[in-house]
Amino acid sequence: MSQEIPAPDQDATVIDLADYLGVPSGPAPVVSFVKDEPVEEEPTVLVVQDQDEPPVKSQPQPVLPEVFTDPEARRHQLAVVRHSLVRHGVRSPVYAGRALGVVGLGARAAVRDSWSYVTAGEYGELIRQVRESGAGAEHIADLRAERAQKAGARRRESATVWSATGVATYAASVLALGQAWSLALVFPALLPVMATLYALGRREIRGRLAEGETFALTDLPADSQAEERPLLGADTINGAFHDAGLLKGDQQVSLVGPVRAVQMDAAEARIRLPRTLTAEKVLGEKAKLASALGVHVTWLDIAETAEPGVLSLWVAASDPLATSALSPLLEDPESVVIDVWRKGIPFGRNRRGEVVHMPFRHVNGLIGGTTRSGKGMALRSIIPGLGLDPRVRIRLVVGAKPGEHRAYAPVTSTFFGKRPVRLLDLLDAMIEEADRREAVLEDEGRAKFNEKDLERFPLEVLIVDEFPQYTMSKERIPDPTDEEGRRTLKVGEEIEHRLSKLAAYCTALNMDIVLLAQDPDAATVPRGFRNNTGSRTAFRTNSATQTNAILKDGSTGAGLRAHDIKVSQPGVAIVDLDGAEGELIRTFNVPDDRDEDEADPIAPVIAEGVARRSAAGCLAGQYEDRIEQSLLAWTGQTSAAGGPTGSGRPGSPEDAETGPVGILADMLAVFAAVGQPERMRTSNLLQGLAARDSATWSPEALGVDSADSEDPADLAAYVRTGGTELRRQINEALDGTGRSLAPKGWSAGGRANGYYLAEIRAAAGIDPV
Repeated sequence: MSQEIPAPDQDATVIDLADYLGVPSGPAPVVSFVKDEPVEEEPTVLVVQDQDEPPVKSQPQPVLPEVFTDPEARRHQLAVVRHSLVRHGVRSPVYAGRALGVVGLGARAAVRDSWSYVTAGEYGELIRQVRESGAGAEHIADLRAERAQKAGARRRESATVWSATGVATYAASVLALGQAWSLALVFPALLPVMATLYALGRREIRGRLAEGETFALTDLPADSQAEERPLLGADTINGAFHDAGLLKGDQQVSLVGPVRAVQMDAAEARIRLPRTLTAEKVLGEKAKLASALGVHVTWLDIAETAEPGVLSLWVAASDPLATSALSPLLEDPESVVIDVWRKGIPFGRNRRGEVVHMPFRHVNGLIGGTTRSGKGMALRSIIPGLGLDPRVRIRLVVGAKPGEHRAYAPVTSTFFGKRPVRLLDLLDAMIEEADRREAVLEDEGRAKFNEKDLERFPLEVLIVDEFPQYTMSKERIPDPTDEEGRRTLKVGEEIEHRLSKLAAYCTALNMDIVLLAQDPDAATVPRGFRNNTGSRTAFRTNSATQTNAILKDGSTGAGLRAHDIKVSQPGVAIVDLDGAEGELIRTFNVPDDRDEDEADPIAPVIAEGVARRSAAGCLAGQYEDRIEQSLLAWTGQTSAAGGPTGSGRPGSPEDAETGPVGILADMLAVFAAVGQPERMRTSNLLQGLAARDSATWSPEALGVDSADSEDPADLAAYVRTGGTELRRQINEALDGTGRSLAPKGWSAGGRANGYYLAEIRAAAGIDPV
């Protein structure tokens, strides 16, 4: 580094340069005195430079200020102009009313002054004063006679005559113009006289104002000024810092570069703090600073920069988390690139509009919140995103309503629900796999696996939804240490022990655990697991206790108050992730409010995940799965990809081989292709069957006109003919089984007929979940 200080006087006593310059002792710095020619603009300087540092070159100053060369700075300046135009445009009726008031005042003043002039009005005040003084009537009569004489003379003056003639002519011309042409021309014709009257009115107002008072046509009322939030600028920021008590006296913060317009209807400024003010103090007084800026505390974001003493101040003009954004997974699943190892899963966006990723590299996760706060929507981003990376093995365990997760089954390696004992077995199988991987690390003399090891040891991600349903289970199993078989163990407690044990060392082995809980507390989340969790997400909670249970002890005291999140904003959460500690975000939206017979928007993402995994040989059944092999050996049932039926119900492998065939299997495949809706219209079902077997189910094969024509009669004919053939094949497939299946009607914005998924499964001999 180099410093420039004034050179000591030539005749000064020689002193120790290290002490003089305040540099530490050690290798002697290179010290050179540079004496320029005596030019006033360039004084003599002393240059001190470390030996190992290259010479410092002065940077040329830019010709144009940054505000003209920085696109974001120009955007901000345009935003200021637009803000001013919109603000004054909205208030233009108020301004017009004020202007007309000034014109009216000018007209009254003009009439008053003109009348006073032609009637010699100044004599009226003189006569009043004489009367009050008690003078004789003769004196008053003389003044009245003099006034009449003066007024008569003024009325005969050329200026008076010409003025009256001009006003009369102007008024007549305006009236004639409106009568002969159009009343629309009257207003432009009146502009000169209105401008004159406005000037007279302003002069009258100035004469009436007290000393120090001013009048401006565009001044805002006091209440409007209080509600107005000026755009970010040096004066605004310094005023807010003073109002918040962060600055005193003549202290100031300075802008580092221009203010920039950024995403989410906001502006960002980099500010340099005075030496007496620390970043920690500013962050601690964030609420006061937001109040001083006239915004909600969630509309303000303050972040430290790499430069000491410089903060990034980001202020939004509206709630940046008021609306959710669609998940980027839905845009074009075939072109979406997911790198779970390096970036994680796109999870949501923060207040600044930046994408926040949930990490899965060497980290366990905890997600919690109240019902309907956004946990289920979070899974609709996490699981399909993981499914797009073939290097990930997804183990999905559901504590309640496994049917809601059936659409994820094709990309899972394990999927089941409502089976505490099987979860215990799964944890034992994962511990076995973890021990095997740990032995490999020990043999290779390494501390943890890295990305190059994913081919040998894929990333295992265990997701347990509603895990308190398992840890609070009252089921009991025999104690394996009791040879007499009298003692039993609580399954819930054993699950807690396994989770804590596995979480303590699994992340270094490319194995992660993610738990989701509703209304958790300190007793709900196993402490051993929580202490080894590096990824935490708190949706809306009911209390500070629940917030601390999800995040970490003392979080509410640090301002992380998930229990203050609004009920009207599902999906808003506080995340404590790598690189996003204590950040407020809103998770991406993956719509699921479709009608029962519509395709699930996430189905194309799952289909793309299946295609990628199939090409990589990573679908369930395509590779050696030691964990599922252990489960099969211990229980005799498989839960790979949701079990034999893909519904989350484990079963024997033979069940998959003897599953439904023929038309019933084709119908189930059509339902599965669109995300397993509850029901489907016959017309949509026929189109799905035609996509699978056009030789049998296309309109041409059925002898009717194309159902894609604009004539509704063609679609009706296709549904009628195809529906008849469909019922015939169903009856033929069920003949002799004692089961039946018939279409049913329902009301969905009109009458609709079709088939229910549960009834097809029952007819195929598959028990509903």
